[in-house]
Amino acid sequence: MLRVITAEAAYTTEELADILGLPLSTIRKYNFHFAKIGVQFTKKQGRLAYTNDDVTIFYELKEVYARPEMTLEKAVITVAKKFNLVSDTPPNISTETQTLSLEPHGVQMKEIQSYIDAKFEERERQLISMAREIRALKKAQQQKKSFYRWLKTFFEK
Repeated sequence: MLRVITAEAAYTTEELADILGLPLSTIRKYNFHFAKIGVQFTKKQGRLAYTNDDVTIFYELKEVYARPEMTLEKAVITVAKKFNLVSDTPPNISTETQTLSLEPHGVQMKEIQSYIDAKFEERERQLISMAREIRALKKAQQQKKSFYRWLKTFFEK
């Protein structure tokens, strides 16, 4: 008896671009955004190989991204969630832990802001002081010139 084994199709990036009617650079950009959220596509011999399911995912991304209010980042996340490619929350982290971990950062931000404000005020005082010194030096220089002009009038006669 003869058995037919069908292997799932593996499309290259160029073939996927042709199937979807998109430029190759767009497919690469979509793949980059998927990789940013942790979605990896299979590789064969060092090259990306897209399955029929991947074609469906990219087609759905194309459709979702075509909506006027949709950004690429939002579209990628929407499609990834629809196809269960990523979870809603990171594994082993509860939302309570996430909230608690943000509190020390708020305290640190306030400390940093107060440090920046203090340094800014100190710098402002220094600039004002330097401006006053420069003004005083210019005034003294003008007075010195006036004195030499006055003295010169006595010797020219």
